[in-house]
Amino acid sequence: MDIRIKLSDRILLIMASFASVFVVLATFIFRGSVREIIILGGAVYIISFAAAYVISWRFSARIIKLTMGVEALAAGDLTKKFTSRGHDEISQLKNALNDLVSRLHSGVAQDVSKHKELARAKNDFVALASHQLRTPLSIIKWYVDFLKSGDAGALTAEQKKYLEQVYASNERLIELVNALLDVSRIDVGTFSIEPEPTDIAQKADAALRRFLPDIERREINIERRYEILPIINLDPRLTRMVFENIISNSVKYVPEKGLIRIELKKTDNDVLIKISDNGCGIPREQQPQVFTKLFRADNVRRIESIGTGLGLYIVKAIIEKSGGKIWFQSPSLEFLSADSQNGKQASGSGTTFFITIPLKGMKRRAGTKKLASG
Repeated sequence: MDIRIKLSDRILLIMASFASVFVVLATFIFRGSVREIIILGGAVYIISFAAAYVISWRFSARIIKLTMGVEALAAGDLTKKFTSRGHDEISQLKNALNDLVSRLHSGVAQDVSKHKELARAKNDFVALASHQLRTPLSIIKWYVDFLKSGDAGALTAEQKKYLEQVYASNERLIELVNALLDVSRIDVGTFSIEPEPTDIAQKADAALRRFLPDIERREINIERRYEILPIINLDPRLTRMVFENIISNSVKYVPEKGLIRIELKKTDNDVLIKISDNGCGIPREQQPQVFTKLFRADNVRRIESIGTGLGLYIVKAIIEKSGGKIWFQSPSLEFLSADSQNGKQASGSGTTFFITIPLKGMKRRAGTKKLASG
């Protein structure tokens, strides 16, 4: 905003000075010679014009400075202080603004402090509750394994069925607890990154093997397109977590006999990871929420009601803390074009996740805890 005195205002001031000149001329016109009157009138004109210009310039400069300060306040700078000299209207306005800034600064500081306290208390509670839950869940898992193996005696088919259900439910709870612990450690910033020479292709294959029973049961097709990559310093646990979280979503949401494609390639400065599937895709209106906590798209809830909604939030934190980037495309262009060429109607047309990891590897990060899921 520009509040300089307009040219028209300056003209008005100059006209006022002219008026004063004419007044002076009128008073002296009958008392002195023409030369004296002209000299005196010119002097009065010059003095009036100079005074008017200086006054308008100083007033304009004060208003401009005040305006810049108010704009800084509007931008959120509450450290701004206005210097007040005198008792005119502008000085009174500056005093009022200083009082307002002081009140705002005090209130904002209290709000920030309260927010930090609440966030810390929330993270502490989640960490404590999750840690306490892990022990009984681990004991339940151990006893169910013991019973399933038949070491406690032979079981009927119905008893085995019940134990399988208990085991599956317990595994889901362990997964949720581990995810909550991971989120807590990410938010607080206490998780560590411990790089060591790692083969990315091996970590991708290890993640695939974890889901092999579901892949075979649903006859999902797997395409592996791996370029020869150098060994890079990565945290192997975190790298495996990244692959497992994304591949698990693909396995859940592709149709029977669907397709999952994993591509690894080297670019100038990074390793590019592409994980694509021809599953249900992500609704466009919900895509901005994909990497937020507890988000699960409406269409995937209908396919699979069970899920934490924390996996992609954890993956994004790992990748970004490691100096990489992650983004996605849905519908996936490669599956859209394939469907159109085959004359099929695109239904969801899949999702492709893109991940870049610097060839220089992950930076070591000191932390008090490792992520639980790894």
